[in-house]
Amino acid sequence: MRGQVSRLVADVLLPLVKVRVRRCNRMVASVAPLFPCYMFALLDFERESARLRYTRGLREIVRFGDVPAVVPDWIIGELKQRCAYGPLELPRRRLLPHESVRVAEGPLRDLEGIFEDYLSGSERVVLLLSLMGGARALLPRDMVVPAA
Repeated sequence: MRGQVSRLVADVLLPLVKVRVRRCNRMVASVAPLFPCYMFALLDFERESARLRYTRGLREIVRFGDVPAVVPDWIIGELKQRCAYGPLELPRRRLLPHESVRVAEGPLRDLEGIFEDYLSGSERVVLLLSLMGGARALLPRDMVVPAA
C-alpha cells in the first residue's frame, strides 16, 4: 500500500520496528509497522484526497469530523530521524522480580512461572516454574515473555 500511496503523494512515512513473532512454534525476528494500520503522508487534502480515496488497501484518511488530522512537523521529523537507518529497535522492558512470565519457545513453551533474576548481564534469566513445583529453570532471555 505504501508504494501505491507514494505514487500519488511525494512525502510518505511508514515507520517500521523490529519485532519477534511466532512462526512454526518458534520466535523469529521480523519487521512490522510501528503504528499498525497507519502511515503518514504530507498532502494537499483538498486536491489529493479524492485520488487517495480509491487507493487499494487504504481505508480512509484520519479526520476529526471533516478536518484531516495533522501531525506536527517536529513529530514527523523525529520519526524520520529515528527511522533513517532502518527499522527501529525498541528496548525490551526489563522483567521485574516476582513478575509472572511465560516461556515463549523451546521445550518448556507455554509453561508459566515467576521471574527471579537475570544472570550474566541480561542474556539469561532464572524462573521458578509453577507447574513443576517451583523448580528453577535457567533460560535465554529471548525465550521468556511477561504473562500478561
